[in-house]
Parts: sequence; structure tokens; C-alpha cells
Amino acid sequence: MDDRPLVIALCPDLMMRSRIESGLEIAGYRLRVAGGPTRLAEALAEESPACLMIDLEAGGDAIAVIEGLRSDPATAGIPLAAFAGHTNVELLDRARAAGADPVVARGQAAISTGKVVEQAIAARSA
Repeated sequence: MDDRPLVIALCPDLMMRSRIESGLEIAGYRLRVAGGPTRLAEALAEESPACLMIDLEAGGDAIAVIEGLRSDPATAGIPLAAFAGHTNVELLDRARAAGADPVVARGQAAISTGKVVEQAIAARSA
């Protein structure tokens, strides 16, 4: 059994998944990918993650997903990081307002995945 802390990511992009997984492995985490909101709900029903990562450009309404996670007592306390392309400033701002912390550019999420997860955990612990 893998005892490393779990990160569940809503991220259908295969290239980004690979980059996130590599970064998490280096940081001592394991990854479970949810390709959409339904799969995310299923994953959360089965496991308790140390952190969630949401690709804001995954399709559908990622902001509504974040709002739903934050308003549900079962998931409100789970650290949640979100990311999108750096030029999508409005979407990044909306994710912050919805309760994601940190909200970072896609490149930062890919390059510093472990650090982003640690920031999310620290933000919820404060």
C-alpha cells in the first residue's frame, strides 16, 4: 500500500497530468487524476486527499466546482490549489474569489507542483 499523501487533480490534459505527477513524486505525494467533476466527486467519496488541484481550463465550469467544494462541509477544509494559463487573469481572479489558494499559472503548477501543494496545505492550516 502506498502511504504517501494523496493529491487529487481535476486535469484532463494528458501532458499536464504527466508534469504534475512527476512533480508530486519528487515532493513525496501520489496522484489520482479525475478527468471531470463527476470523477472528482467519485474520487472524493473513496479517498481523503491531502490536497486538490483544479485545472481551471479543464472545460465545464471549474469555478462552480470550486464553489461547490468550498460550500460542502465534507470538502470545505481540503486544501485546494488551482491553475490556468497566465494570460487568463480573469479566470485566475475568479478562482481566488471562489476559495482556491494558491491560484497559479499553468507553468508554475507544472514546474513547482510540490511547492504549490505545500502552499495550499499551509493556507488551509493557517
